[in-house]
Amino acid sequence: MINIYDDKLVTFDYIEKKKKRNNLLSELLNSDKCDMTTIDEIENSENDYDCIINVEKQFIRKVTISNNIICEISNDKIQEKIKHIKKDVFLYTSLRDWIWLKNRVSYTVEIEGVNKNVLIGEICDYSVVLENTCLKDLIDEDDIEELKKLKECKSIKIIYGRCVKSMYLLDDIHRKYIDNLSLSDYNIVGIKSVAGSGKTTTLLNLTKKYHNKRVLYIAFNKSLITEIKGKVKKERIKNLHPKTFDALMYELYTFINKKAPVLNFNFKPQFIGNILPSLNDKSFYVKKYYCENLIEFCKHPEINDVDVYSKKILKKNNDILKQLWSKVEEEKLITFDTIRKQCFIHKWLKNYIDDNYDIILIDETQDFDMIMLKMLLNDTTIPKIFVGDPKQAIYQFRGCINAFNYLPSNSLIIEFYSSFRVGNPLCDNITKLFTDCWMIPKSKYNTTLVKKFEEDDKYTYLFRTWRSLLTIAQNTTNIWVNDFNKKYDMMLNLHSKFSKIKNINEDEFEDDLPSFLKSLTLDELKKILNGVLKNTVSEKSSKIKFYTVHSYKGLEDNNIRLSNDIKEEDENVYYVALTRCKKKIMIDES
Repeated sequence: MINIYDDKLVTFDYIEKKKKRNNLLSELLNSDKCDMTTIDEIENSENDYDCIINVEKQFIRKVTISNNIICEISNDKIQEKIKHIKKDVFLYTSLRDWIWLKNRVSYTVEIEGVNKNVLIGEICDYSVVLENTCLKDLIDEDDIEELKKLKECKSIKIIYGRCVKSMYLLDDIHRKYIDNLSLSDYNIVGIKSVAGSGKTTTLLNLTKKYHNKRVLYIAFNKSLITEIKGKVKKERIKNLHPKTFDALMYELYTFINKKAPVLNFNFKPQFIGNILPSLNDKSFYVKKYYCENLIEFCKHPEINDVDVYSKKILKKNNDILKQLWSKVEEEKLITFDTIRKQCFIHKWLKNYIDDNYDIILIDETQDFDMIMLKMLLNDTTIPKIFVGDPKQAIYQFRGCINAFNYLPSNSLIIEFYSSFRVGNPLCDNITKLFTDCWMIPKSKYNTTLVKKFEEDDKYTYLFRTWRSLLTIAQNTTNIWVNDFNKKYDMMLNLHSKFSKIKNINEDEFEDDLPSFLKSLTLDELKKILNGVLKNTVSEKSSKIKFYTVHSYKGLEDNNIRLSNDIKEEDENVYYVALTRCKKKIMIDES
């Protein structure tokens, strides 16, 4: 027995065959020889039959990377009732491709920017249906010839999980696809990877897979390079070359000019007169104006001529800015910004990367700026894999962009949903807290919110601002503060600098450090810093480690405490802070 239905269940005792049918299943459904029973009766029937559902009017697509086929289902009743069919269910599409519905679960997925409720099945053709149902008893050779002539189903590259069930299903599919990635399929691949999803492991596995290729690994953050170098050494990987983008530019500048550049680390208002003596008698604010605008010119992704920049952006001719750029071209003023701009203008990257490497892996894609991205996209032709988490984009104050939004339209953008760091119940709470946060827990730990740590618990204490960090650190014993010796000297120097400036652009900083330092006298600042120093022990023997969120991005600990200066409305910073922990998290009350 075979049953065919769209809104109704149909039992065929006998069907008079018709020749030259244009749409075989549609005509079968409309046959006056059918004994019709309502779909509501499926649960009450013996269910001992194969089933064909007519879905020819639904949205149907084959999915390239998973090699399956999806069908949008708008009839909730059918979704529920097909779960009770014990034998095979096939979906008739009126196309060459049929859907073998081995999995009766419905999923919410995103397809080309739109969320749809779908069934996901295996692709098959009419021969599989004939083999597994009694449809072969109802059609003849002419019908089969008609089935062979049907059009092939349209394809899409990928679908994205937008419910828990679809994320569990697609995460494995996406990871398997990347593990077996063929570089000939896509020249540019983007992997949106949630916090704790094992992206570094993925990149290392790809490097091992292409062991005969020269792989360039680029990251924005120096700490990431240090981490990846340690893993490369431990796993004895020979073909991976990790570099920060600025280190790559430095190497390139050296190659082009046949000598290493001497960097001007003192390119600051108080020292600019050493580069351009005509500025010696100018005020601090004038000097600061030219320093800032030379840097802004270097970061501008559209304008490569300093005269054009002056007219379009500054709205006037600017001979001094032009003279400063001349010093750059004469190699008398060299900074990482000027090196990057010259590489961008002269396209120095164009042959250098293609000649020396076969693949580029770009980590922390959300932290790149437009100049970096344009050079990688326009001046290299080798395959590129961009990896990152858009929700961890917290360096906008440095001019960083979410580069995923600017990758070419023909790129493959894939998603990893599993976090091997953050377990439930915290993982579920995070997904509810943030819009478009598609994350599922695969941690071996439960991650719980606690009101207080146990007496023996060691933990990492995260802060949004140095103001809060220092205020608490000076009154807390047995602590270690990340990079404190360096910060001690830096804050004293900044205090001296800020005390001479009336207006400070705090957008250049990750927090309120300038206004905090300006609110203190030198004696008050020294008292706070020395108080922190008195409470500091070695990192190994400390009970509490103090970090800002920005300095802790990419790191993790069993136990994390969040200061109350980390606010929910600062979404990306709050997300980064919440996703650092594996076992326990404590959030200070406001």
